[in-house]
Amino acid sequence: MPICPQCDLELDWCEHGLQATQKERASSATLLISPRGMAHFAGCPHKGDDDDDFALWATLEAPAAWSRLGNGEEIPATGGQRPDLVASPRCSNCIEHGPWS
Repeated sequence: MPICPQCDLELDWCEHGLQATQKERASSATLLISPRGMAHFAGCPHKGDDDDDFALWATLEAPAAWSRLGNGEEIPATGGQRPDLVASPRCSNCIEHGPWS
């Protein structure tokens, strides 16, 4: 098991390894776009829009989409029920806690 050069713990158990894992997962994750245009990671517990089954949502599969949205870029949906949606802001719960496994 690789050891973290910053804290001498195994990378699977240190905060630096966790950050690297989350960054890697975020860069390749499929995002969901709410009807209001907010980007979420799949599994986000914050679903503030009023629909029960994601029928009004879209999906976004684009390289580094999460980072690009954080830099202010607007990215159109690539699939889902509402391909007309455009992602702009990122969900604050997902920024703090995502992506969920």
